[in-house]
Amino acid sequence: MITFSLEFWIVLAAICLLLELITTGFYLMSVGVGGIAAVIANYLGFDPIAQLIFFAIFTVIFLIISRPLARKLTKGSPSKKATTDRFIGQKGLVTEAIDPENTGMIKISGELWRAISDESIDVGEEVVVEKIKGVRLIVRKKE
Repeated sequence: MITFSLEFWIVLAAICLLLELITTGFYLMSVGVGGIAAVIANYLGFDPIAQLIFFAIFTVIFLIISRPLARKLTKGSPSKKATTDRFIGQKGLVTEAIDPENTGMIKISGELWRAISDESIDVGEEVVVEKIKGVRLIVRKKE
């Protein structure tokens, strides 16, 4: 017969809760909460099958509760894509000259960004962001 030690459940819960800090998907937190329930079941002397049932039930319940809550809490948070895409079509001011061989700098929405262009653009000229490539804005002179 399978047996689960108190230490097994504690380690499982701790690892899942610590990994949740890195992944932030609330999936591992659910498993961690299920592990905590199994720790309590083990401590109270329940048999291994009951511990697994506690683990499964609490994992599923916490998952059902936490996913909608997580979506609600992060609904207003812009994604990385939305954060940078907001610059497309926006005007910026060149603060460091840009030429086809070298990146320059532009100020857009109060922030400094590396920019590249297929044409030379001098300091003080206005540019328009056409697209984003990695962490650099691809710009053209404002017409």
